[in-house]
Amino acid sequence: MKHILAILLFTLSINNIFAQTNKWGIKAGYNYTSARAMYAGVKQPVTAKSGFGIAVTTKMDFDGVLHFSPYVGYNMKGFIINPKMGNIKKEDYTIHYFDIAPLLSVDFPVAENTFVITAGPILGITNFGKQKITTTNNVTTSGKIKFGYGGYGMFDLSLMGSVGYHFKKMFVELGYTPGLANINNNEEFDGRNIQNRMFSLNIGYYFK
Repeated sequence: MKHILAILLFTLSINNIFAQTNKWGIKAGYNYTSARAMYAGVKQPVTAKSGFGIAVTTKMDFDGVLHFSPYVGYNMKGFIINPKMGNIKKEDYTIHYFDIAPLLSVDFPVAENTFVITAGPILGITNFGKQKITTTNNVTTSGKIKFGYGGYGMFDLSLMGSVGYHFKKMFVELGYTPGLANINNNEEFDGRNIQNRMFSLNIGYYFK
């Protein structure tokens, strides 16, 4: 019952946003994702991976050049860590996030065709991911990532900054999203601090 009420309230909130918005549309594109990995205070080599994202976005007048430009969507993130210590040669991660982003944007100038700078926090929610571990003996095991207590975090907090150009209906944007939170819940036991990093290139279309 609680889940049904939560979904209903979320749906009503989204409908209320769309009813007040000047524009709403979709965006999708390419993600170049990596991580900052510190094991026992030592920075680890990390290789980036390719992903993608898709989102529903809105744009509402706020004050002059300032707009409220939130989005909700999906982003696939991942990275490969090559530890400098221990018997692990490679750790390959792929994680799927549902993102909620209450962003603010500034138009230069306020017009149909304009440059736009956007920034704000992003809350990522996940319970889906895979990992592939390769030892120094070249033995590889793979499986689902364990989330929650004793595993990896189901929530990720990050900041986003992007620059873009908006036409009347279409827009393109380039963004960078550094994670602020350690996605490993066991740092006090294993000393591993891992924070997501993501570059994104999106193309969008406004239906309204």
